[in-house]
Amino acid sequence: MKILYLLSQKPGFTGSGYYVRSLIREAAAANHGVFLLSAMEKGESVPIPHLSPENSRAIRFSSEELPFLIPGMSDVMPYPSVCFKNLTPDQLDTYELVFKNRIRGAVEKFCPDIIHSNHLWLMSAFAAELFPEIPLVISCHGTDIRQLDLCSHLGQRVVEGCRRAHGILALSRVQKEEISLLYGIPHSKIMVAGTGFNEKLFFPAQKPAPPPVNILYAGKLSFSKGVFWLLKAVEAMAVSPSSFHLFLAGSGSGTEYETCLRLAKSMEDRVSLTGMLSQEELAERMKEAHIFILPSFYEGLPLVLFEALASGCRVMATDLPGTVEITGHGDSDSIRLLRLPPLETIDRPFEKDMPDMIVRLSRILAEEIGRLSENLCMDTGEAGKRMQAFTWKEVFRRIETFYAELSSF
Repeated sequence: MKILYLLSQKPGFTGSGYYVRSLIREAAAANHGVFLLSAMEKGESVPIPHLSPENSRAIRFSSEELPFLIPGMSDVMPYPSVCFKNLTPDQLDTYELVFKNRIRGAVEKFCPDIIHSNHLWLMSAFAAELFPEIPLVISCHGTDIRQLDLCSHLGQRVVEGCRRAHGILALSRVQKEEISLLYGIPHSKIMVAGTGFNEKLFFPAQKPAPPPVNILYAGKLSFSKGVFWLLKAVEAMAVSPSSFHLFLAGSGSGTEYETCLRLAKSMEDRVSLTGMLSQEELAERMKEAHIFILPSFYEGLPLVLFEALASGCRVMATDLPGTVEITGHGDSDSIRLLRLPPLETIDRPFEKDMPDMIVRLSRILAEEIGRLSENLCMDTGEAGKRMQAFTWKEVFRRIETFYAELSSF
């Protein structure tokens, strides 16, 4: 089977980028033909393992053709970007023209049996309009649902286009319901495929004996990911700085990123910034981490939690629907869920709730540090059993079956 993958973001810098790279790896291993059309800045090169250069094309931003930065699927990206909500009508027209031309070119060159686009958003809508005769699968990553909320002026165009897809892949059961409700897509067209982790990279190893207890966060350094909340909680903790150390792995852009950087650098005895890490580097960090924390206010199905659990980390994460789909309800030996108050927007708490949230997270962190200082042994329990269905090999097997079903019609 010849599969054309579409991604309107840089490949390999965000969750959707790693998702696409992983699908390409598994598809190539299964002897499928693969081709990738993705976004990059002018002059940039991002090599994709298992993909030959002749089977990859880039839509170039900051170029004469597209004289602006890549619009991010999140308003804060780990690289310089612009927001879809801030694009002018002329910029949107240019975006559509260039993307449609590049999609046409990729289809003409590769002649795919199936198109697999990422995000229920503009690029996917364009593909559906241009090639209704080619089976189209769209993966939802959660950020597309958030953009639908933030960019109501684009909603009708996006929804009408994405409804034409032959099949939709959801990350979780909760997300399947959201997609059906917001996009008007029948449940019968939506499959819950989930996301996966690379078991060849992420596996348990002997943890260093504390102190310090190593705490790891990996992701964008932004407010919606809860990084500012986490740093304020660390600042307020009434425990010895020598008893723990927080490592922030990731990057960001804009004022939120700068605010997080300043706060982190003011606590250099307790907090270190690693910058962006490759999957191999992240795997090594996780093998050394005792606690992995994901204090996000919004997530789809966070792949990084699978990676952390597989690496033997105790996980602390907000009790979002996608998180609970991985961890199950309630705390366990390997998991501690962080209760969120009602949010003001889809990914922001009310300002009035922040002081109490900081105090509560500070207390919970101190408890976990004390607990792990005494006992490193833990049982992954039900979450460990669930993980077996979410290796990339298993996830791709489900998606491959979906491809075959759609191609047979």
